[in-house]
This record gives sequence, C-alpha cells and structure tokens, in this order.
Amino acid sequence: VVVRRKDRVLGVWINLESETFENVPVSYSVATTRPLQDITEPNSYKQLSLGSANLYMKPADETDSPATIEEFTAALRDRKKATGLYSENVGGVQFLSQNLFRATVRLAPDVPVGTHKARAFLFKSGMFIKESSAQLEIRKSGFEQSIFRVAHDYSFLYGVFAVSLAMLTGWLGRLVFRKD
Repeated sequence: VVVRRKDRVLGVWINLESETFENVPVSYSVATTRPLQDITEPNSYKQLSLGSANLYMKPADETDSPATIEEFTAALRDRKKATGLYSENVGGVQFLSQNLFRATVRLAPDVPVGTHKARAFLFKSGMFIKESSAQLEIRKSGFEQSIFRVAHDYSFLYGVFAVSLAMLTGWLGRLVFRKD
C-alpha cells in the first residue's frame, strides 16, 4: 500500500512525499465484550496485533525517519477507518453460554471478495488463554454477482453494452428534455 502526502506548490496540489507499506490487511474488524483497555494490558495487544492501533504495518523503506513512518502509518489507519475497512465494535461479542458466543462484525461495502481469516481470542482475568481461527468466505450474490461475473468473464461485451447503454440514455434524455 502506498500512502501519499499532497502539498500545494505554486498553486497546484501535487504528491510530494510517499511511504510504501507491506503486508497491510485490506480489512480489519474487531468485536469485543468491552473496551480493549479493560480486557488486558496494552503489551498483549501489541503482541497479538489486537485493535487497528496495534497492527504492525511494515514500511518498505525502513531508512526513513521514525516520525515520518509513524505519520504515514497513522494516516493509513485513519483512511482505512474512514472508509469502514478498519472497524471496532465494543459490545459486539455476546456469550450465549459458557462455551458458546456470538460476534457481530461490521463489514464495509467494499470489503474484497475472497477468503478472510476470523480469529477469536480468549482472555480470563486479564490473561491470554487461547486463540482460535477460521476461514471466512466473502462472496457477492444475486444480481450484483451476475453483473460482476459478466464484467470479468466477458469484459469486451460488457464494455460495449455499458457504452451503448450510456449512449441510449443520453439520446432518450435529449428527447425527453428537448426545448423546442
């Protein structure tokens, strides 16, 4: 992921600085029973990468100053949160019994299609007990999935159809809103 900073130079906004990060999660959602700071010590969150603030984002060029890297890292996190790709849901985990729980996780509309990893962490009295993980499949369905498949499998025909539809819509709009 490349993060860029735009600055104004001679009245024009241009990209002046950038930082590239490797292995950045495309999406990241956390559901907890209560606020993270009430569950365990902050050191545990860093070690387990719990919470978007504790994700390690590896810069491609580690020779940049730590302040610059931290500034771009914070900007990347803020941007991901603003688009809904990084989210936290305090109170999103409910224990239904001693061994069964339900987690409600908000997914952004543009979460990529594919296999994601769901991880569950168990803490007791502030101590980390166990981690379990499972695969989570994100798929498009219904009409949206059909359009997606046609656009990818028959891209040329899809493009011709899209241009034709745009031309037809413009022509019909001209007829309807014509001022004679």
